[in-house]
Amino acid sequence: MMNKPIDGEVNQKTHRQSDQSIVPEKPSNAGGGKGLAGMRMKISDTSAAHGGGNQMATKLTLIANRAKGDSELRFTSLAHHLNEGFLQECYFELKRNKAVGIDGVTFGEYGERLEDNIKDLVERLKARRYRPQPVRRVYIPKGKGKKRPLGIPTIEDKMVQMGIKKLLEAIYEQDFIDISYGFRPDRSPHQALDALDKVLMTKPINYIVDVDIEKFFDTIDHKWMMEFLGHRIKDSSLLRLIARFLKSGVMEEGKFVHTDKGTPQGGNLSPLLANIYLHYVLDIWFERRIRKRLKGYAQMLRFADDFIICFQSETEGRTFYGQLQERLERFGLKLSQEKSRIIEFGSYTSHRSRQVGTFDFLGFTHYCDKTRSGKFKVGRKTASRKYRQKLQSMNVWLKSVRNQLPLQEWWQVLGHKLLGHYHYYGVSGNIRRLRAYRTQTIRLAYKWVNRRSQKRSYNWKQFNNWLKYNPLPEPKIYHRIYTLSSV
Repeated sequence: MMNKPIDGEVNQKTHRQSDQSIVPEKPSNAGGGKGLAGMRMKISDTSAAHGGGNQMATKLTLIANRAKGDSELRFTSLAHHLNEGFLQECYFELKRNKAVGIDGVTFGEYGERLEDNIKDLVERLKARRYRPQPVRRVYIPKGKGKKRPLGIPTIEDKMVQMGIKKLLEAIYEQDFIDISYGFRPDRSPHQALDALDKVLMTKPINYIVDVDIEKFFDTIDHKWMMEFLGHRIKDSSLLRLIARFLKSGVMEEGKFVHTDKGTPQGGNLSPLLANIYLHYVLDIWFERRIRKRLKGYAQMLRFADDFIICFQSETEGRTFYGQLQERLERFGLKLSQEKSRIIEFGSYTSHRSRQVGTFDFLGFTHYCDKTRSGKFKVGRKTASRKYRQKLQSMNVWLKSVRNQLPLQEWWQVLGHKLLGHYHYYGVSGNIRRLRAYRTQTIRLAYKWVNRRSQKRSYNWKQFNNWLKYNPLPEPKIYHRIYTLSSV
């Protein structure tokens, strides 16, 4: 028996025969055994042999090749790969100095009895007795006084999430479309920025649909998430494990909070699940349904839940905006009316109107600019909100570190922080903002160096002399994004 395919893409044969509704009326039980016909993977279980890294890499490659070779294949045997050798490999890939989960166990403490701990973990996984612990919720500044919630899993849960992520990634990397850039292997924000630049510079773009999904990670519908996974995964053990992670709950200020929707940011698995969700909800729908009906040019670029859609036609852009709202609401998501909008932008509009807008994408404000010869080009600068956030974070760090370490030691760390900022924001056209950031950082450093005690340490002349012999890195453009217009 065949399920109705989401967006008509999971079962391509059905899609070619009939232009049925893109969305099933109700989510089915993804772990119930119904759905697309699949083939059982014939990969031997090596859990007893504790397969090493090379062996697991070979198996992941085989899984990827099978997924690539058959877009309708549903994998029936995956959970057994979460064996001792694989999980040990996942353990050593975890970052060592991250915050601990609710059990308070650090990376080093778990590793003191690593083999025994992993053996016990695998036994619980096989007996289906393993249950993820609630994540510890913390908040980080987001701007405008708002805070972003993060969920911190335990070390053991991070290992299992890492293992599941590797298995799912081997499959879904064969399905994901090129318009998606966020949290994927060998893809980066700068590649997304470069692709956007080429679209804006070489295609007849007149309008931008700038979209923000309200509290995306907190509102992912669990039933739809499991339905989407069911189109590629038929292993009930793995699906059950993922469902337990989704419903593991949150500990906040000592109180347990049940989670019936969303996937907490902070875990290894969360970004991939978010990509899978939007792959079915957004990417396939736009590429294989919306674009085919448009008369003018259109292109979407997505980095996780942050995406931009470029349109040639204003009418088609506004029609799409209304369809997008309906589409997202059908899957439990909602557009942020405050942050989502349609603006004029592009080489054509910049010549005929002075009311061309700007938009922010991946931390940069994009605006219509001109070359020295007067031709159109896309200008970029660090978004004002991000610029303020980075300076505020720098101010907090300088204040906290000024008395913890000798000046000579934390000054080197300051240099590395500046380099990190340059490496991300060092994009063509942004040199002024980089220089401004360095100048403001030096002023903040001067302020806090002189507040290490009641006695003033330096005046400006003395501090500049210190800078002469202990220079901070100068701004540099690391990513040259410049496309000659062909429109």
